Amino acid sequence: MRSFVPKTLAVVRPERAAIVVAALVLACSAAEVTGPNESIQTILVAPPTATVAVGATLSLEAEVRTATGDVIGSQRIAWSSEDVAIAEVSSTGVVTGLKVGTVLIAASARGHDAFARVTVNPTPVASVRLSSTHQSLFVGQVTQLTADPLDGSGRLLANRPVTWTSSDVDIATVTESGLVTALSPGGTIITATAEGRSAFASITVAAIPIASVVITPAVNEVFVGQTTQLTAEARDVSGAPLTDRVIVWATNRPQVATVTSEGLVTAISSGTATITASSEGRSATATVNVSPRPVSSVVLSPGQATMTAGQSLQLTVSLTDDHGQVLTGRQVSFATSNVQVATVSAIGLVTGVAPGSVTITAISEGSTGTATILVTPEPVASVDISPASGSVVVGSTLQLYATPRSAAGQPLSGRTITWSSGAPGLASVSATGLVTGLTIGNAVVLASVEGRQGSAMIIVRQVPVASITINPASATTAVGQTVTLSAKTLDATGNVLTGRVVGWSSSDQTVATVDNNGVVTGIAAGTVTVSASSEGQSNTATVQVTAGVATAMLVVVSPAQANVAVGQSVQLSAVVRDANGTVISNAPVTWSTSNRFLAGVSSTGVVTGVAAGTATITAISGTASGTASISVQVPLAAVDRIVVTPRDPTIDVGKTVQLVATLTDQQGNVLTGRTVTWTSSDQSRATVSNTGLVSGIRSGSVTITASSGGKSGSVTVRVK
Repeated sequence: MRSFVPKTLAVVRPERAAIVVAALVLACSAAEVTGPNESIQTILVAPPTATVAVGATLSLEAEVRTATGDVIGSQRIAWSSEDVAIAEVSSTGVVTGLKVGTVLIAASARGHDAFARVTVNPTPVASVRLSSTHQSLFVGQVTQLTADPLDGSGRLLANRPVTWTSSDVDIATVTESGLVTALSPGGTIITATAEGRSAFASITVAAIPIASVVITPAVNEVFVGQTTQLTAEARDVSGAPLTDRVIVWATNRPQVATVTSEGLVTAISSGTATITASSEGRSATATVNVSPRPVSSVVLSPGQATMTAGQSLQLTVSLTDDHGQVLTGRQVSFATSNVQVATVSAIGLVTGVAPGSVTITAISEGSTGTATILVTPEPVASVDISPASGSVVVGSTLQLYATPRSAAGQPLSGRTITWSSGAPGLASVSATGLVTGLTIGNAVVLASVEGRQGSAMIIVRQVPVASITINPASATTAVGQTVTLSAKTLDATGNVLTGRVVGWSSSDQTVATVDNNGVVTGIAAGTVTVSASSEGQSNTATVQVTAGVATAMLVVVSPAQANVAVGQSVQLSAVVRDANGTVISNAPVTWSTSNRFLAGVSSTGVVTGVAAGTATITAISGTASGTASISVQVPLAAVDRIVVTPRDPTIDVGKTVQLVATLTDQQGNVLTGRTVTWTSSDQSRATVSNTGLVSGIRSGSVTITASSGGKSGSVTVRVK
């Protein structure tokens, strides 16, 4: 056994105990006796790792060495395999691979052992055998190839992967299972490869022969100048279409119809032509019948026109084909939609008959064109309004009537009348001519018809006075005293008329006089009739003048209640009346207060606040008296500034926003309990409640103002 330098030292692992024991038994039984200086220290196996194919062999070698590294010769080595199903080893160290896997091979001598790891690989592929080395196919056909991997002895190796490729996938493709599909004419090589070994098959692809050619459509009806597309299809013997074949087109009568290399036929002149499509010795024909181009469009000119009854209008006709080419020499007929409005002759002469709209139609070879003719009535020359002048009182109405007339003065019916007021502030007029008086003055009312106008002068008068009432109808006063009469002017329905001048007169001015305000003054004892007159209407009242001073029966103090701040004053007045309720002029009045420490009163009725509280002020005339309640309050701090929040708010139409007004005095103290008045600059955009709630009405900006104590503050609210 040859010597070699050890590369690794083998270590016995527990899991390998069984193989070690078996190796030791063999080693002890066959061990040679060594001398004192030849004790075995190590065993080395070479190679320590190795591979071998299934069915192949591998030779291992082992060396026995002493502790000093010297090789001990002539030692018997025992060999054993960890798994004899994977690999077996002979007594001389020859390992034979049996199945794929990894196994430990042990070498043992005199109680020592070493191991080599041997991997058993599959038997390698030596060659590949194809089921066919050449195939001829038509485009679209398929064929199945099979490949057998073989070992060096020609035996079939199962379960070996095979890779398939085509040298030209545009001609033929091959699947991973060897299925070949022919795609286009030509040749390609199909390769099957297994573990680096390949086999080849040549594939020749030929086009499928044409059995027939079919043209669609077989018969064509076209007009001169039109085109029609023919389609030719090559088919195999089974009738299946064949693509990518060259088609040659031809026509037997190019003066009737031509054809392009793509089968597009153009009609040249009337007649019949035969179109032929040929491919690879096969052909088919189609018939093309060419006819003159029909009328495609009929246009009447003018397309719209207006004429009066009795007038005539010549229409012209233009005929074109579908290419817009003008056609001549074709028959045209005319028709009217309403002969009672307009007629039309055989040459297109239209005559107006009566007002209205009519459609004139021209017909040629099934195509039509139309023109719309409006026959208008005789034009308006003038407009009469009846009455031409009139009057109306404020608030009342007057009906006007307008009559359009022709140049001959004949009335024209069915015309639209538009009414308008030349002075809309004085009088308005409805769409039917109803005039309403608005303000005193002279107004012109206009009636317009087709550019012509008529006018009427309307005088607007105030509502006349129909009656006068005097209150009181009878009264009593004393000599030197006065009584005031009042007069109301009424219209015919009893409504009060304001702003009217009333004249007053006395039937006997030596007994009583009356001024322009109805104040009657007693002159001497007696009875007098006082008259009130306005716009021709009058009424009277009876006034009795007594010789003595009238007795006071009632004293009325006003105001009956008042508030006054400490140190401030308020003026009270007292009206004294007699038993008839007549005011006694210049009646003496004495004033007094219930508590002078709260409020004082002067002889003329001026009340001055002294201290906070409530006092009763009494006015006495004779035996009659009247009172007023005066509330004296501590003066409130003056409002110096008002701030409205939020600032510049925005709300949507229909929504609300709450504003708040903060009142402060000069020192900046917030004032509470004050009355705040809210106003809007434009209530058509936004309104504001007395609590400051703003409601949006329409889009725009509006100013909301809060006022109190002579001061104000505002914000701008945007409504969107």
